[in-house]
Amino acid sequence: MPTYKLCYFNTKGLGEMARLVFAEAGVEYTDERIEQADWPARKSEMPFGKMPVLYVDGQPIAHSRALIRYLGRCFNLMGSSDMEAAIIDMWIEVVIEAAMQYPFAEKDEAKKAELLEATWNDHLLPVFTKLNDQICKSGGPYLLGEKLSVGDVVVCAIIELSMQWFPGKTLDSLQLVTKMNDSFKQRPNIAAWIKKRPEEK
Repeated sequence: MPTYKLCYFNTKGLGEMARLVFAEAGVEYTDERIEQADWPARKSEMPFGKMPVLYVDGQPIAHSRALIRYLGRCFNLMGSSDMEAAIIDMWIEVVIEAAMQYPFAEKDEAKKAELLEATWNDHLLPVFTKLNDQICKSGGPYLLGEKLSVGDVVVCAIIELSMQWFPGKTLDSLQLVTKMNDSFKQRPNIAAWIKKRPEEK
């Protein structure tokens, strides 16, 4: 078994997806959490000056989507055919792209409030609505039916972030999405990780 080390900030963000995959797979790894104050001194260590970065036997794999797909292949979470893998890829891209519309850099509070509403109404909610259709088509509870994939991990990680970013919003009207997220959080290894994971700073 290779040795794994994940480098990311002490927050969920784009690093939590990999942590959830490791939890589900029951595979040990080093969860190196770099504090914001230490980041300027550590940035040059990363292949492209960004995180997350996954080290596999010392070999770095940069970019959240690249490393999540790698882990999916390693732990049999990328579907059972090329078509299933493509569907998983599609949902990874779509949900992360929607989440990245969040106005992280906006300083003006009034403008940020306007952009937040647009992020939810024009990007995240339409994607979650399409997700509900996908789960209906597959028979659920997950993207491809009963078998969990890294696509589901990414989707549920983005749902968690979205509920954190938009405390006044809910997905109650999207019953299959809600059921998927609940089913994911109730998986034994995932539930154990959620219970023990460090508090964000």
